[in-house]
Amino acid sequence: MPTPSAPAPAPRPPLMRHGADRPVSGVAAGLARHLGMPAGRVRAALALLSLLGGAGLALYVWLWLLVPEEGPDGAPAADAPTLRGRAPEVLERVREGGWPVLLAAVVLGVGVLTVADGLGLAVDWALVGPVAVLVIGLGLAWMQLDLAGGPRAGRSGRLVRLVLGTALVLLAVLAIVLGAVSSGELWRALLAAVAMLAGAALVAMPYVLAWLRRRDAERTAFAVQAQRAEIAAHLHDSVLQSLALIQRRAQDADAVARVARAQERELRQFLALDSRGGPHSLAEALEQHAAAVEDAHGARVEVVAVGRAAGAWLEPLAAAAREAMQNAARHAGDAQVFAEAGEDERGRTVAEVFVRDRGPGFDLPTVPADRLGVRESILGRMGRAGGTARIRSGPGGTEVHLTLTEPEGARARTGQEHP
Repeated sequence: MPTPSAPAPAPRPPLMRHGADRPVSGVAAGLARHLGMPAGRVRAALALLSLLGGAGLALYVWLWLLVPEEGPDGAPAADAPTLRGRAPEVLERVREGGWPVLLAAVVLGVGVLTVADGLGLAVDWALVGPVAVLVIGLGLAWMQLDLAGGPRAGRSGRLVRLVLGTALVLLAVLAIVLGAVSSGELWRALLAAVAMLAGAALVAMPYVLAWLRRRDAERTAFAVQAQRAEIAAHLHDSVLQSLALIQRRAQDADAVARVARAQERELRQFLALDSRGGPHSLAEALEQHAAAVEDAHGARVEVVAVGRAAGAWLEPLAAAAREAMQNAARHAGDAQVFAEAGEDERGRTVAEVFVRDRGPGFDLPTVPADRLGVRESILGRMGRAGGTARIRSGPGGTEVHLTLTEPEGARARTGQEHP
């Protein structure tokens, strides 16, 4: 009778930094789980090794840099990137580590030198200080240099740390050189170095300028390509859709004309990039009202605006002009709107709007009293706002002249506005 085979031993957990138990970085907890030991013993062993020339600290930093962190699904280390693939992550981690990593590197170097001195190797302790300062300066400059930019508030601090790191590097180099040569030889060497750097700069300048020109050309090409992509997307979303609609409704001349006018208006706004101001400007409000009247009545309403007027105080003027446009579209067909903004002798903005049509005209006193379109929506509205409305009508057409002056305490920024 065959004896049952012994169960296979459980595989050892992969070496990963354990995220569930990480007072600092999870190195000791991950190493303890990998070795099957309590985490407290591993931490104590690393602390004792750190007292022996910094070996424990060196091992801790080495594991922190190279051992991957355990993911939420407990992915094994075999699924983690290789050391070559993890190099950018390691460099970024060192850069973001800041002073702890920098001091750890210095302590690690001193520990290595102490161990080497204890083993009988010749260690020039006169160079240890300058080299330590050199490492600190290089690390400080490298860690704080952010080539991608960042918030403006932190740029000055990064610049100060970069300058400080550069100064530490220069002082360390001078200290190292002074320990090897005399002061006279040092000044001659510095002069020769400056001359060599100047010559190298003159030689490299054409290449640097060419690189800068290529970079500017690439940026310009990228911007042009992005603009072309935006225009192509707009053409696809609006123009091509309008053309398809026109093809389907080719027999309806009024509908085709209305779609064409709406598309023309949209293209003009897209190409002008809203150069006449925000949505609160008088010209923008008149354009929007004219577009609504065109879509509702199938009439053509042209708007020409000169000068700039903006502010909430213009809303009654725009509303009265909208009513005049609707009346013109209903009774006369097409209409022309002319808006002008100027200043009076007191520096206040004065806005005027003219709405003209070529219809048969009408006689205001003969309009029934229950028809409030002209009396209330135009004359009454302008009167309540402190403006004026004059209507001239005859067989050749009708003109509605609206005027409104900026009230006290409602200053509007003036500029130049084009149709």
